[in-house]
Amino acid sequence: MKAGTRSQVKALIRKGQVTVNGLPVKSPEMKIDENADQICVNGKSISYARHVYFMLNKPAGCVSATRDNHDKTVLQLMREQNGAMDGDPLLRELFPVGRLDKDTEGLLLITDDGELAHRLLSPAAHVEKTYYVEIDGPLSDAQQRSLQEGVDIGEKNLTRPALLKEAPELPFHHAAA
Repeated sequence: MKAGTRSQVKALIRKGQVTVNGLPVKSPEMKIDENADQICVNGKSISYARHVYFMLNKPAGCVSATRDNHDKTVLQLMREQNGAMDGDPLLRELFPVGRLDKDTEGLLLITDDGELAHRLLSPAAHVEKTYYVEIDGPLSDAQQRSLQEGVDIGEKNLTRPALLKEAPELPFHHAAA
């Protein structure tokens, strides 16, 4: 729940409508512990989160971006599906951590925590990622070597070398009629 602007909250405090741990707040300068204190406005509990974190199973067809002039973004998708309203954490300045191509599906972290995003994406930190890929037929020796040596994706450096593992065959199941 969003309590209001700074001046609106001060007015609520003056009217005695804000409590901390069940006691009325007397001064807007009161210090609180956002992790331990219970804050209520007009009897309704409010919470504070310094950062928010969402995991999205990104579907094909939307882009891993905050804005796009042509395609639906992962943020638009999340906000539409959840009917984001005033005070909703989905209305924060969120961004995807990393990217998946438009036609790629997979787990994507969405947050407003820039420090965490930097730690996860920084080449110096090198956080290992796992991708599951389905292809028609086996990779040629040259294709395997290319992945294992790093791929040119149009940036300054090649991608990091890939470790290739063939997934075990999954048993085929069909529903009984």
